[in-house]
Amino acid sequence: MSSLQPAGGLPASVSGPPPEIFPPTVRAAFQAVIEAEGYTNRERFSYKKWVRLQVFLDKPDLTPVDQKDRKIKFEALHEYELYNDGSGRKLYRLPDKGHLERRLVVSAHDAFDVLTSIHLKLGHPGRNKCFYGVDQQYYGLKREECYWIKEHCRTCILNAITKNKAPMTAIVSKDTFERVQIDLIDMRHTPSGRYAWILHIKDHFSKYSQLYALKSKHALGIAECLALWIMAFYPMKILQCDNGKEFKGRP
Repeated sequence: MSSLQPAGGLPASVSGPPPEIFPPTVRAAFQAVIEAEGYTNRERFSYKKWVRLQVFLDKPDLTPVDQKDRKIKFEALHEYELYNDGSGRKLYRLPDKGHLERRLVVSAHDAFDVLTSIHLKLGHPGRNKCFYGVDQQYYGLKREECYWIKEHCRTCILNAITKNKAPMTAIVSKDTFERVQIDLIDMRHTPSGRYAWILHIKDHFSKYSQLYALKSKHALGIAECLALWIMAFYPMKILQCDNGKEFKGRP
């Protein structure tokens, strides 16, 4: 075996992710996943094969030592090339039907930095968009690995939490005037003289409604209308309203 070292490594634009988004513990967890027994990635090969591919590319006349070595030589000469991208020679996968450009071969050691770099560069995209961005430039990364990165990105996790709304709970009333709802209707666009607001009071159980004309939405006028309602019927157990200042002020 030649002592040639692999011309691997990442482009200068690829660096480790910010620790506030991807802490070192996330990197360690990712490496544990892709190096676990039983985990497979058909596009990612061992360090030994990585070196051997580059040996055959540097020395195409070299004679393979056995059948397996002949297969590696065939792959090297027909599917890969050593290309200088400006920062040194690196191992690239040649274009194929689904990829019009050569793609940098990524080792297991560099996979995390490549995936997080593309994830951040694309602005925390959806899983499929991230994989498309990765697959067009790099060889050796799986779609599932893009999914894993998104699911462990702190920014994506926080955004997902803010998007999730609490489940709706139905309001149940068992008797008339047990729960009464009040709301203000703004009629300032079509006032009736000095009256520009309507207080709507509705019983949740029977759906009975009553309207009161108001000159303003001050708390005093609302309190007087509620007093009329209570005198006509009787005090409700629950008075439901929004958080408007008119409902929280003192009469």
